Amino acid sequence: MVHRKIPGLYSFVKLLCRTLFHIFFRDYDAFHSNLIPQDEPILVISNHGNYLLDGLALLATYPGQISFLMAQPNFKTAIGGIARKIGAIPVLRPQDAERFGGTSTVTISQDGNSIEGHGIGWQLNEGDTVYIETGLFEDANKDNRITQCYAVVQSIVSDNKVAFKAPGLKWVPATLTSERDIAYIKSRKIVRHGSLKIRVERGNTWVGINEALKAQEQQQNGGVMASSATGTIGKFVQKIFSKSPDPALGSTDLAHMIENGTYTGADIPGSVKAPPNFKTTEATPLLKKSLSMNSTRHSPVYAATRPVDMNARLSSFSTTHSSSVIGDVGEDDYLLNHGNNGSALSHELITTGNGTPIPTNYGSGPSFSNSRENTTSGTSGTSGSSNTTNDTSTSVVSSSSQPIRFPALPCTFTFSHPIDHSVIYESVWQNFEDRRTVAVFPEGISSDDYHLLDFKYGCTIMVLGYLAQNPSKTLRIVPCGLNFFNRHRFRSRFYADYGSPMTVPDHLVAMYREGGEAKKQACTELLQMIHTAVEGLTLNAPNYDELRLYKATRRLYGSGKKLTVPQKLELTRRFAKGYAQLSLTPSMGALKRDINAYDKHLTNSGVRDWQLTAEPHIAVALLFTMPALFLLPALFLLSLPGTLLFGPVGLLATWAANQKGQQAMLAFQSYLPVSRWPGRDVIATWKIVVSLALMPVCFIVYSSILTAWVSHWEWLKEYWTMGRIVLFWLLSTFVVFPTIAYGTVWIWEWQIDLKMQVSVWWWKLCGGNAEMKRWRQDLVNRIDRELVERMGGKSAFDVSTYV
Repeated sequence: MVHRKIPGLYSFVKLLCRTLFHIFFRDYDAFHSNLIPQDEPILVISNHGNYLLDGLALLATYPGQISFLMAQPNFKTAIGGIARKIGAIPVLRPQDAERFGGTSTVTISQDGNSIEGHGIGWQLNEGDTVYIETGLFEDANKDNRITQCYAVVQSIVSDNKVAFKAPGLKWVPATLTSERDIAYIKSRKIVRHGSLKIRVERGNTWVGINEALKAQEQQQNGGVMASSATGTIGKFVQKIFSKSPDPALGSTDLAHMIENGTYTGADIPGSVKAPPNFKTTEATPLLKKSLSMNSTRHSPVYAATRPVDMNARLSSFSTTHSSSVIGDVGEDDYLLNHGNNGSALSHELITTGNGTPIPTNYGSGPSFSNSRENTTSGTSGTSGSSNTTNDTSTSVVSSSSQPIRFPALPCTFTFSHPIDHSVIYESVWQNFEDRRTVAVFPEGISSDDYHLLDFKYGCTIMVLGYLAQNPSKTLRIVPCGLNFFNRHRFRSRFYADYGSPMTVPDHLVAMYREGGEAKKQACTELLQMIHTAVEGLTLNAPNYDELRLYKATRRLYGSGKKLTVPQKLELTRRFAKGYAQLSLTPSMGALKRDINAYDKHLTNSGVRDWQLTAEPHIAVALLFTMPALFLLPALFLLSLPGTLLFGPVGLLATWAANQKGQQAMLAFQSYLPVSRWPGRDVIATWKIVVSLALMPVCFIVYSSILTAWVSHWEWLKEYWTMGRIVLFWLLSTFVVFPTIAYGTVWIWEWQIDLKMQVSVWWWKLCGGNAEMKRWRQDLVNRIDRELVERMGGKSAFDVSTYV
């Protein structure tokens, strides 16, 4: 058990977290925390989308004391040292385990299920993880060999041969801990295309991308393609985000819809069906069945469970974005792939450096598989674990798949011993015995996506294992949704939503005691219950544009209604679920396109939706417009000293955080290879860390300069004593300059709010934005008439009783 060794430290850290959140977030709150039981063991299950800020969020919003699991490498930092003192539980992940060098070389079997080498049967044990270097990175662009892979030893076949557990060798995600991975990361770079940042691999130039695009176009057979320029990077990016056609549409109807501009893509961008002739092998990325997050048709879609070839010359583009992400490309410029028979060609491939296609499929939504290679085996998530999961597709070509080859040459290897996770479980169970609350993040890794990732089974073992050993004890689960809006931005909003406590069904505990398949089934059922509960407290979308669509629809539908923040969150979640259950029709696709166009037009115009609905009285507009216009320059002058003093700190913190985000995007496969904000889930953390390091220095330096200057005033020399000088310095350091810094932030917000309010008054006087208001009202009527009725009627969106 981890003891809290310093009395009062937890309360001080909790106060510090709340202070930081008041400064960093414009608004933050916790909802339904009154539902949390007191004086009994609790396991809090939360999503993990903002790196170290998630742990701080629980500390700031949970009403009692709470301990959380945290990746062991983080305990080597100053933050980790404090976390240990307040009861955080260290988790040793497989990627953090000590590695040992092999004394010989090994040869990989072509199916990737075993290796042979002199004396390896004596070096390795069952359960060891073997990491194999399959070639120098300098040779990576010459063929499609993977450069590093790993597998878990299942059995020692002989002194010179070992067999691996299914599915055999898998790719090792890049990290920042080894020279080989650092060299690999340096071979990548991030390039700009408009507002997008694109991660590209070694040898990937604009010329190479355009040449690959032209070669790709020559291989298209029977494709239906919207008009756009040929051979441009814009079109290349557009193809990566292309939407697959609705399988219910015929090719004739589809072509007609494209010609008329009424087609808006499939019900979920990137959802595809596996072709009937597709076959997997142990050496190719395995596929798992899952259901489309946005589809009511229960046809299977497939998600790659492993990263594609790490040496692909075209960068691995994530499919969680739709083509409408691209600001410079027209919304109707979609690439729609068809087979020779006119049906949708759903299988898409990526192209490696030598032009060899590698199969990959678009995924959609979370599943309950524990197959991610980079996460903690057998344990649930940890706070501050950076995301190292999978990317999916890149360049789309119509070609047959080809398995990835393993090299026939001998390779060097390292290995690590199995991790004893029982220590973690015993620490958690001891906290339960002491009636403490423990928090876990079952995703295991901080996510850059807009939806939940796979949950790990460790949290179910913590619960079922404790209840199985203590039949007379009680343990309840409290789901929590951490909702960050513009999570990477300063002065954004954050809300923690705690759900009703969950009691574990007795039959699951009985199944867990039986062991074997019954135990696995019990863990799976409980994990699905937990996933559903957390999903109901968070806002999930397949991509950024879908998320904007949900929010825009809620604002349009909820206009004129006075809603609390929890009601707004709930209404947005209901629209997200409603969209997920709708099948796409031409009229529905047109409505979604028009809502997105309206929302983007507001953004480009610098107008908020509430400004169009505000209807101030003409007398109010006449009375306040002119005074407000004179007040704005005064507020600007008032904020100028603080801006000059502390603005450089904000700029430096933003630059450092963006650098960390880009480094994360370069290093980890899961960070979206095409993004507006690279590594956005780590940016807020680093902004706070850098600011915490620099702001005290500024306070001390500025206070010292002010004290030295004031102490030399002639008319105050008789008044100054050493004690008074020290007191003046302390007041300046801890009161004056912190007040100036925080006051500057408030004044800037007042300026922005006042400027928007002045715009509303001015439009009232001049009759401005009449056309935009008519556009908005038309969308409101269409949402009521076409969308809400199809989603279950207005009663389904009545949140007046939701508190």
